[in-house]
Amino acid sequence: MTWSAIEREAYAVIFALKKFINIIFATKISIFSDHNPLMYLRECAPKSSKLTRWALALEEFDINRNYRPGNKNQVADCLSRLG
Repeated sequence: MTWSAIEREAYAVIFALKKFINIIFATKISIFSDHNPLMYLRECAPKSSKLTRWALALEEFDINRNYRPGNKNQVADCLSRLG
């Protein structure tokens, strides 16, 4: 089973938020992503039921989504190249 890029990005955000929920509960969260369609997950209706469920799960958090192009996102690039 293969997931699209937006599904992988959305799952990564959901996974991280659930893992650190005890630390970040009721705080403002900034998410920086190099995947621009992820920024519009809240504004437009997702086409799949999985993305709709995940968009609703993200609503319980106070999230500020920011887009940063991949070549400007040096921190994430370094982390992804560690392995």
